Amino acid sequence: MRTGIVKRWVVGGALAVGVAAAFVLAVVVGMFLGGGSYVAGDTAVAVPTAMPAAAVSPTPGSTPDRVATGETALPTPLPTPTAPLPRTGAKPAIALFVGDSYTAGQRASTPDARWSSLVAGTMHWTERNVADGGTGFVTRYPGRGLLSYAEQLRSVKYPKRIDVVVIAGGQNDFDELRTEPGTVFRAVDETYALAARRFPDARIIAVGPSTPWAVGLEARALDSAVRAAAERYGATYVSLIDPNVVRRDHLDADGIHVTDEGYAAIARRVVTQIS
Repeated sequence: MRTGIVKRWVVGGALAVGVAAAFVLAVVVGMFLGGGSYVAGDTAVAVPTAMPAAAVSPTPGSTPDRVATGETALPTPLPTPTAPLPRTGAKPAIALFVGDSYTAGQRASTPDARWSSLVAGTMHWTERNVADGGTGFVTRYPGRGLLSYAEQLRSVKYPKRIDVVVIAGGQNDFDELRTEPGTVFRAVDETYALAARRFPDARIIAVGPSTPWAVGLEARALDSAVRAAAERYGATYVSLIDPNVVRRDHLDADGIHVTDEGYAAIARRVVTQIS
């Protein structure tokens, strides 16, 4: 696995949003959120490269050691929600899912096996999934019609019909995070600000990044940024890395995406934390 350089990220303002710890390296990354601009400091630490672009296969030996997360195969049915559904009455709530290939369900045996569909079914929501593979808060491929998360939010017509907005992922931004952390942090904040403006009556759920490999500084820093944005804009936050929901035996043959069992584990984590 390649080695990258991640700087200590500081965001102008006084509200501390999280500390990302690299336990092996004993390095702490401080992050602060405020209303001003994002400034990168001058302290650098070496960290392992995380998920590459979706089309690139990992190098031999790059998959993580199995992590004992406590996740098991998806129970049937998923845990019963304890919170009331967003909409009462005859029609189910309409849930919009925004994200990358994990949210799109790439490598799932059927669309019904992807985690978003499992969550929607358990919560009795009508799913509307606009996720695009290989995308992120800043990562996009307009020439191929693949949209960033903010662009996915803007693509939805009749936003007042949406009752729940789920924004998930961010691992495709890890490369950008190493070189332009401020750009990524701004994009995270702006994406949730857009969701709050465009869907003012919807419940917003913020699902942080996942990773098929060992959880590194990139994943923790981006997860902290998502958590901060969720708190700032009133969203429900879900962590997929604390502990890491993706185990080695969840990985598909490509070494990047997950099998149906992996999607079921993600769905279980989401349902448990939003109920």
